[in-house]
Amino acid sequence: MKVLVVGTGGRDHSIAWKFARSPRVKTVYVAHGNAGIAETATCVNLRTIEEMAAFAEREKIDLTFVGPEKPLSAGIVDLFESRGLSIIGPSLKASRLESSKCDAKVIMRDLGIPVPEFENFSDPDKARDYVRGVGYPVVVKADGLAAGKGALVCESVQDAEDAIRTIMEDRAFGDAGERVDIERRLYGRELSFFCFTDGYTVVPMVAAQDYKRARENDEGKNTGGMGSYSPHPWLNDSLVGTIMNRVAEPLIAGVREKHGILYRGILYLGLMLVEEGDGVTPYVLEINIRLGDPEAQVILPRLRTDLVDVSEAILQGTLARLQPEWDPRYRLCLIATSGRTKGKKGWFKGYPERYKIGLPIEGVDDIDKDCLVFHSGTERDGSGRLLTTGGRVLCVVSSGDTLAEARQTALLEMEKIHFEGLYYRKDIGLA
Repeated sequence: MKVLVVGTGGRDHSIAWKFARSPRVKTVYVAHGNAGIAETATCVNLRTIEEMAAFAEREKIDLTFVGPEKPLSAGIVDLFESRGLSIIGPSLKASRLESSKCDAKVIMRDLGIPVPEFENFSDPDKARDYVRGVGYPVVVKADGLAAGKGALVCESVQDAEDAIRTIMEDRAFGDAGERVDIERRLYGRELSFFCFTDGYTVVPMVAAQDYKRARENDEGKNTGGMGSYSPHPWLNDSLVGTIMNRVAEPLIAGVREKHGILYRGILYLGLMLVEEGDGVTPYVLEINIRLGDPEAQVILPRLRTDLVDVSEAILQGTLARLQPEWDPRYRLCLIATSGRTKGKKGWFKGYPERYKIGLPIEGVDDIDKDCLVFHSGTERDGSGRLLTTGGRVLCVVSSGDTLAEARQTALLEMEKIHFEGLYYRKDIGLA
């Protein structure tokens, strides 16, 4: 069969890699990919969802799998389905659960799903009045899509007022800042929880521990992710049951029964687990409508079940009859980012702030074949040299019988890669 993967980053590289390993797949196309993905699949220069749909019709694509949130929020699933094309991902209406943090919080509160205390605002002055009066630390979030950087954690009222100005008035995240969700800051253990769902059955995946802060010891600004590993260190069957019973299953059933939304595809819950009374309450901080990046890079290599089989079960509504199998060994991902470099007019601070691109990358071919390299921001120039094109450049994914073994391997292999300003966190996988 022919598969089309939509995306350009490391997550999308790992999805294409997984499909390429399937004995049922003859050809994998990726729209529009990057230099690393081009070594795994056939990259096609399709930029709009209309171009992608036309390509899928013309090439008789059997299955399309969407990696990033933007095409989902643009209605790619509705467009493909209107043309009779098979595609994995939530509909435009379902995608509002990620593309509008404000709407998602209201829906969850109405469904009785645990969420932090919150209020939504479209007026920055009213938002400032609110943070001055609540009497507790808050998190200020841009309502729309902001590439994982739109949540500003505030230590004080002044921080919160600065965040409101940054998002709503300075428009640091563009139109995503027309509204803000201001919620009580919770303290506990954060968890990214992933599921497959066909709209009725919800099947949890193995979990991954990710690292969002730019610097070691979880310091610095939030990023799209600096590394991850799986299995998760403290997620057990009892906690999985709590999350499924209180969040995942009520959410999928609730949006179907009360909002007429058949949510099919990937459900990604950003949770804060708070000790309350005799148990743990899984508060939902955010919903994402796709696999995480860099969590997918360690989850998909552990999936023993063919991703085609999982996809067909989602589309056919037969997920209840499928039990995915998982490799118990550890996977650890280190992200190589564009760090501090000097420019003509001063210093680039590096990802997630301004960074230089077009820098030659060396050493990728020297990585041990037992490791995986997934590319996020790379291209080749006219002479075939590999160059940087983004803040997150590529990642090394290692394996091991223990977390310590996987971590040691990843660190040793990452030392082989070189480009100006290369930065990665060396504490990924430490307690």
